[in-house]
Amino acid sequence: MPKVAYADAALTVWKGRDVPQFIDGLSTNKTIDMVKGEIRQTVFTSSKAKIIDLATVFHMGGFFAVLTHKSKLESLLKHITPRILDQDVSISDVTSRNTFGIEYACSNTKVGHFEAHGGETYGYVNQHYSIIVASLDTGVQFDTQAEPFHEWRIENLIPWNETEISSVHHPLSAGLEHLVHPQKGCYIGQEILVRMLSRGKKGKILVKVKNGDVAEKFITTRGEQQSLAIVREANQ
Repeated sequence: MPKVAYADAALTVWKGRDVPQFIDGLSTNKTIDMVKGEIRQTVFTSSKAKIIDLATVFHMGGFFAVLTHKSKLESLLKHITPRILDQDVSISDVTSRNTFGIEYACSNTKVGHFEAHGGETYGYVNQHYSIIVASLDTGVQFDTQAEPFHEWRIENLIPWNETEISSVHHPLSAGLEHLVHPQKGCYIGQEILVRMLSRGKKGKILVKVKNGDVAEKFITTRGEQQSLAIVREANQ
């Protein structure tokens, strides 16, 4: 299966007995019931329900490894650190010890789990792609030619960081509705998202379009013949 570098990935290690509740209270998906060996994606959101960052959470047993993005890490830490207060939570950045990649166009049968082999960890976040975290000691290198990957993303309507997944949008308009758990407890931004879902109105939605079908300002990822765009629901 093809692989491509995940150049903007960041990895932090979260330790402490309060970590599961802490993540659960600050993000959209239900993570408090995770067990060792599981992987789950969730979205940290602001009080206005805008995306701060998409996180991929690995339950390692004694701690959690959380993959986010270097371009958003400072904003994320500024958002969450003041909220630790007296909770048993510590966060350390281990990005520099690892390299990151994406394996795509695959058929994963273990979605929601991860496996480690020889210094490489494969997180099966989706039926069609996996996140790879490799220790620098492995010497693993990933292809930096991203165009084929983005063409594949467009075809499969998969949002990505800094294009669809940005602070301009909320999770429902960025194609991340599946990461907004409908029945979990309170989290920052929940009230706005729940109201939108209950009314059946997201405001904007992620769509795949033929080039030229919508105005350029709506395009988030441009491909050779088709693109991803975030448009108002009324336009569909």
